[in-house]
Amino acid sequence: MNRMKFLLWLKGSWRQVLLSAGLMGLAALAGQIVGNYYYVQQVNLLSLKLEESQKKTDSLTASLNEQLKQNDYLTAELAVEKSAGQLIQQELKAEQQKLFDTRKDLAFYQRIISPELQADSLIIDSFSISPGTAADKFRFNLVLIQQDKQRNFAKGTVDLKLHGFVGDKRNTVDLLQLAGFSKSDKAFSFKYFQIIEGEFSLPEAFKPEKIDVALKVAAARSAKSAKVDKSFFWPTEQPGEILE
Repeated sequence: MNRMKFLLWLKGSWRQVLLSAGLMGLAALAGQIVGNYYYVQQVNLLSLKLEESQKKTDSLTASLNEQLKQNDYLTAELAVEKSAGQLIQQELKAEQQKLFDTRKDLAFYQRIISPELQADSLIIDSFSISPGTAADKFRFNLVLIQQDKQRNFAKGTVDLKLHGFVGDKRNTVDLLQLAGFSKSDKAFSFKYFQIIEGEFSLPEAFKPEKIDVALKVAAARSAKSAKVDKSFFWPTEQPGEILE
């Protein structure tokens, strides 16, 4: 169809063309309106679901915060009770230690003032093991008492043997030697009492079991030479208590 024929056709059919174009425009507009309507409905529906989800989230968050507050309160209350219980135990242990120390002091001075209550003139009063100045060190404390009022001084030497195991084999070491005592350091001379103490480290892989304390008392004008022995087991718990 050439241009002339198209213009003649358009002149005779312009009404039909306008009507078709109008109908197509109305159809497009209606489609757009319907699409927009469904889109708005979907948006509203999603908004409602989002709002409900937000409400549930807020509710769960509030419930969780309340549970956390209760948990914090219970935790704090438990910590306070635990702290109070530990404090009471510490105070009770301190009072027990004071009582123990008082009884120990009374017995100590009683043996000095009233030696007739004891059978021997020279006694090994106590021996203790406690932590030293470093993690691998221990400190020992030995108390000797002279009870014979007729003797001027108790003189002699002390020997400390530490028995234990290295693996499955028994072994014995000189505790005073471990503490750096010389031969002259092992000598004692006192009238009433003497405290012998020092610090030492255990040999490698050595597991201590007990300590033998041996005193060799020199002869005097009023008494013959004598020996005094006593054994103490190594503390099974934390060292620090006086051994018996």
